[in-house]
Amino acid sequence: MAFENMKAFFAEWVPKIDRELYSFLERKMEMQTDPFNRRVVEEILRFAKSGGKRVRPVLVVAGYLGAGGEEPERAARASISYELLHNYLLIHDDIMDRDELRRGQPTVWKSFLDHYVKCELERHDAESLAMAAGDLAETYATEALIDAGFDPETTVLAVKELHEIAERTGYGQVLDISLEFLPIGDVREEDVLRVHELKTAKYTLEGPLHLGARLAGAEEDVFKAYSDYAIPVGIAFQLQDDIIGVFGDEKKTGKPVGSDIREGKRTLLIVKAYENATPAQRKLIKAVLGRESATPEEIEEIKDIIVETGALDYCKQLMEKLVEEGVASLRDAPVEEGVKGVLAELAEYIIRREK
Repeated sequence: MAFENMKAFFAEWVPKIDRELYSFLERKMEMQTDPFNRRVVEEILRFAKSGGKRVRPVLVVAGYLGAGGEEPERAARASISYELLHNYLLIHDDIMDRDELRRGQPTVWKSFLDHYVKCELERHDAESLAMAAGDLAETYATEALIDAGFDPETTVLAVKELHEIAERTGYGQVLDISLEFLPIGDVREEDVLRVHELKTAKYTLEGPLHLGARLAGAEEDVFKAYSDYAIPVGIAFQLQDDIIGVFGDEKKTGKPVGSDIREGKRTLLIVKAYENATPAQRKLIKAVLGRESATPEEIEEIKDIIVETGALDYCKQLMEKLVEEGVASLRDAPVEEGVKGVLAELAEYIIRREK
């Protein structure tokens, strides 16, 4: 099967995935007779409709076709399981990060807080409702995968794959949070890259490609080929995310610029900046990093340090190297040629995007 390009591939499959996703959640909402439960499912649907490029479910379809799968429509039906898993993780992530905005709209916990304002809902209660919504989205993910209609053996293996992906992502989240406990001077580059591998590379690229391959009944050499591509490109994906989080346009990203600095995230930008900083610059990084009340002026000073120490250039060069490595691995991969082209284009897009 041949594809014109990445843009055409996404244009074909995103609308189909959205139809499956929204239809699934609308059915779930209609089943609820209790107004509070209906409101929770309605919120999951609102969140699902709030944006996102559907990269992960599209990659499930790509992984399936690249491994020789012959029922892509069924794979698209199964792929919404990954988007539901993604929504579950984002809902919980926004609680952990105390973020009020996602894709330019209220996060789920903030939406509950605003919706029940007349009830004088406490923030803790709004976060609890959001956690329940996330938990429901996780159960929906498994249900959607089972309902896709693959044979029982394939379905069991696919569900196991999905849960292993979620487990690895959870370990990545634990490591990410744990790094915030450490003094910035004790965090090493390899620590940050390990988090990026578990929390982004394996989750955003390898996971969906492997799930698609599993649905197609692929041999192990296909899984290895997808990993050889996904791990370096996925790490590059996160590095670009971190750059956008500090230097991006808030109108395009939908998140406050500098939020990673205020949250104290140990990104490679910050780790390399601290490593190369002067004593005065290190003192400022320590004073601002992780302080929610950091002013826009202080955020700008940290951005200047990131540039002046060469940390920004270092991360950009590392991204280029990783993408080159990932794309090169596709040349002799036992993957359908059209899918190779889509993946190569995606890798280049990842480090050029602005949101």
